[in-house]
Amino acid sequence: MKIKEKHKDLKKKVNIAEIERNLRRGQKSWSYLRTLKKLKLKMKDLLSKK
Repeated sequence: MKIKEKHKDLKKKVNIAEIERNLRRGQKSWSYLRTLKKLKLKMKDLLSKK
């Protein structure tokens, strides 16, 4: 999988996790969302370096 494809996939997952976060306000959903956002930012940094 290319970096751009990984970034798009993570972006979709983040959007879904944000919707779930609005429904479930627990610590588990918050940590999952935070982890996804960090991974997405890493992919974005890799894209910008190329």
